[in-house]
Amino acid sequence: MNRLPSRLTCCSLLAVLLLGGCVTTDPRAALLKPAAELRVNARGEIAGTGFDASDLVVACSNIQQGVGLVPDIAYRGRLVRIAVEAVSNDTPFALPMDGFDAALRGQLDYRAGPAWKFERAKAAEPDYFLAGRLQHLRPVGSSNHVTLLYTFRLVDARNTEIVMQGTAELKNRALPPPTS
Repeated sequence: MNRLPSRLTCCSLLAVLLLGGCVTTDPRAALLKPAAELRVNARGEIAGTGFDASDLVVACSNIQQGVGLVPDIAYRGRLVRIAVEAVSNDTPFALPMDGFDAALRGQLDYRAGPAWKFERAKAAEPDYFLAGRLQHLRPVGSSNHVTLLYTFRLVDARNTEIVMQGTAELKNRALPPPTS
């Protein structure tokens, strides 16, 4: 009968040790950013802009992959501040650029690691500038959207050298295909 309390104690102690590891918190949790609000309508567009939300997420992923490959950024060892300039609209359309710029900046900052900070262009002393523009690429046949080309480049604020550049296609369903 003396063995029952000792076995019960051992089992209880073992259970506490095993479960104790399950309730520990990740020390990186304090570095995680709150989710960026990307308001998307029922058609999968960024609300109020007509831009396809999945295209924006892919474009932001491409930008961040490129930024991560810049050696000075990857090995800097301190917070890198990237000022996101307003995207230039070089299309024949009146686009809601404020909504697009806010969604772009929000997604970039949300998806950035703890070593990068994407800010408005008016941020004090950025390390880099992210500049971009939209151009009319093509209407897609008789479809219900227009394809735009988003070109972007990352410029070093110290010497104005372009350190990374790329493109992404964005669909916009709010625009009528232009007539030629």
